[in-house]
Amino acid sequence: MIVTVITQIVTREISFEDFCMAGRFTAKSLPFYYGWVIFTITFLIYAFMFGLRYSVGVFFTPVQEEFGWTTAMTASAVTAFFWVYAVSAPFVGSLADRIGVRKTVLIGGLLLGGGGALVSTIQELWHLYLFWGVIAAAGAAALYVIPTVILSRFFLRKRGRAVGWSSMGVSVGQATIVPVVANLIVSWGWRATMRTLGIVVVLVTSVIGYVFMREDPESMGLHIDGEEPSERQVDEDSGSPEIDWEPRQAIGTLSLRLVTLSYFFAVGGIISILTFVVPHMIRIGIDPIKASGAFGVIGVMSAAGSFLFGIVSDRFGRRTTILATTGGMALSFFTAALLPANPTLLYAWAVLYGLTYGGAPEQYAAIITDYFGRRYSTTLFGFLTLGGGIGGGLFPLLGGWLVDVTGTYYATLLFLGCAMLGATLTMLLAKPPDGCARRARGSPRPRRSV
Repeated sequence: MIVTVITQIVTREISFEDFCMAGRFTAKSLPFYYGWVIFTITFLIYAFMFGLRYSVGVFFTPVQEEFGWTTAMTASAVTAFFWVYAVSAPFVGSLADRIGVRKTVLIGGLLLGGGGALVSTIQELWHLYLFWGVIAAAGAAALYVIPTVILSRFFLRKRGRAVGWSSMGVSVGQATIVPVVANLIVSWGWRATMRTLGIVVVLVTSVIGYVFMREDPESMGLHIDGEEPSERQVDEDSGSPEIDWEPRQAIGTLSLRLVTLSYFFAVGGIISILTFVVPHMIRIGIDPIKASGAFGVIGVMSAAGSFLFGIVSDRFGRRTTILATTGGMALSFFTAALLPANPTLLYAWAVLYGLTYGGAPEQYAAIITDYFGRRYSTTLFGFLTLGGGIGGGLFPLLGGWLVDVTGTYYATLLFLGCAMLGATLTMLLAKPPDGCARRARGSPRPRRSV
């Protein structure tokens, strides 16, 4: 799609300035809806962002060998990354509301890729914490929150498919970039490889994000879904798409608080499960190489889950999809505690978990847009991401504590199953806010989209 857009620019002799700043003629003259350009940009940003994030673990071994640092010392940089990422998310949404999504993505790419490139210069442990745990983390927050929400602004009838299918970029980045990085470290060394990867991430995410990203279809003279308003049908799962809630008003609703609590449980479980399930399988007698093979199965099935549940989301609604996927993950977590030392059953478990995991996370961004409108969705999804980040940082600590106390992984896996069940139950209660089409007495009136 990006190639097609560039071809359109060349053949029609549209200036770069006209394309970047106005974009109306280009968007309307394309043979397809511009929302699919946003989809492609989001897919690519995910691929390179998560490709870099998942590659960091590959760099830790040569870094530890060079400096004599322990695993705990380098892993603390990942912990710092996750917490800073979570805390930065609400500010990212507010920043985008002030300076626009294009500049915010540009800054995000510069911070993530630049922070990664700076890691190649580290000489002290605090350098690693600063460059990766703070600078890169803030950039990652921008590159996740903004594209995810902007994509949901461009779609209504196909919102579930758009946000779900875009997350397959995560699997593509993990499957392609990480192996390339591992090979380059052998040939070039870890410093040259990290420096190159950081620069590539800056060039890809910042440039394509700044050039092609847009606030919403209306800013380009288009309508959502690329259709005239009379051609669209309102999705019954959404509260009232034409109403935009002010952030302060939305945060005060029980609906947003329950969705955030569900996301807290879901992210906490997702971040924790792979930390504990493979060591558990190794401890009960499965060969380490065979146990680690579950990661590959999960990667493939999560891509399939993103595709499948994207369709389910548009057919049955975001809330139903989240209920199905978090319920499936809860079942897989409880099942993990009961599995015998059988690689075949482990891979069958990985199929169940991978499918349901792949269909869950991005649907939370879609339901925020459904419930509270598009105008302030970046700010509200940033608030949601903060809740998820707290769970993602807390649950691994609690799970590790349970392992230390009990001496096994059974209690931890059961705890994670209960947590994921909490995600399901809270989402079951998180119905569309009653005030979507009307306001409480004395409260600010939700704004209508233009």
